[in-house]
Order: sequence, then C-alpha cells, then structure tokens
Amino acid sequence: MDEKALIAALEQVSSATLHETMGKRHTMQSCVQPLWRPLTICGPAFTVQARPADNLATHWGVAVAPAGSVLVVSHEADNTCGGWGEILSVASQARGLKGLVTDGAVRDTVACRQLGFPIFSQGVAIKGTSKSYPGAVNVPVVCAGVTVYPGDYIVADDDGIVVIPRDQAEEILTQGRQRDEREAEIMAQLRGGALTIDLLNLRDKLPGLADN
Repeated sequence: MDEKALIAALEQVSSATLHETMGKRHTMQSCVQPLWRPLTICGPAFTVQARPADNLATHWGVAVAPAGSVLVVSHEADNTCGGWGEILSVASQARGLKGLVTDGAVRDTVACRQLGFPIFSQGVAIKGTSKSYPGAVNVPVVCAGVTVYPGDYIVADDDGIVVIPRDQAEEILTQGRQRDEREAEIMAQLRGGALTIDLLNLRDKLPGLADN
C-alpha cells in the first residue's frame, strides 16, 4: 500500500482502536490534549528535540520538515512557556504541514483556532521562549512518554494520540479494521438485548453470576 493510501486508511480508525490493537502501547500520556474539539491529525512524524523554554529547534523543524508531516516537538515535558503560536502556525500552513504534537505549551490560542492549524499540546502558557539552543531535528525523541522515530505515523483525535511504528503500520491497520468489525458485531448484539458481561466473557469474574 502506498503511503497516501495508508494514511487515508489510518484516518478512518480511531486512536482508541489503535491503542487497543497495539496492546495499549505506543500511546502518549493524556496530558497532551487537542487545542479545540473536534480535532484530528494523521500523518508521518517529523521530530524535533527542543529544550525547555527555547523554541529555536522548532523554527528549524518548520523550515525543513517535508509537506504532509506531523511536527512532533519534545520540550522535555516543560509546559511553562508558549513555544508555539500564531507565527509558527502560519508558517507551518504555508509549508503544507499537517499539524503539531508537543509536550510543551502554546499561546495565541484564539488566532491558532481561527487559522485551523491542528495543535495537540500539554497546555497553554503566555510566557515567551528564548531562541538559543539549536536542538536537533529528524532524530528519535520522547514526547509525552513515548519514543517517536522519524517517519512513525501519528494518529491523534479527541481521545488521544498513538504512535504507530512505521514498519508495522500496515499490519496494525489490518488488525484495527478487524477490531472495528468485531465491535460492530458486538454493538448489533447489544441492541438486540445481549449483555456485555456475556459478550466480553465477564460472567465468571462476577460473584453470584457464574452459574446464572
């Protein structure tokens, strides 16, 4: 499957389904949230290693990331400064980037919402940043508890963010689709009166219900 078709297919699978499909691994911590809802991002990661309170590396990343990339910026989990705002959003849109995921904070939130550039961050902070540390781009980074390698696929929606290893993406997509099909069957049975404790084989775990 070519990358364009793969991304289009991954966009149709929820982060929750992919989270379960991958054995509850490769999922960012819930401290990183969408700047508004509903909001989705799906695409290959272009990684940036920045420092707390410094966004020089982020400017570098925006300058060199290929169109279609999801910018993943590690600020080493520091959310005391707004390392992203209106200027970087405008620049990223002009370069064809698909969105931002960061364990840092953002500002200029009204303008960012109006622009519509998708942003997932660890909060909002008005304090500005320095531009002194070049950091690194296109290297493995740790963002919200997950190691992200350049080219891994990011799927982010209102429920959370999963990181799909690039070399496993087609297999995970297939498994995710299969899980969605099984859950559709469960939903149909529930609407017909079935119980979750039976469909999910939970009866034996509940006192007094095992033999009923």
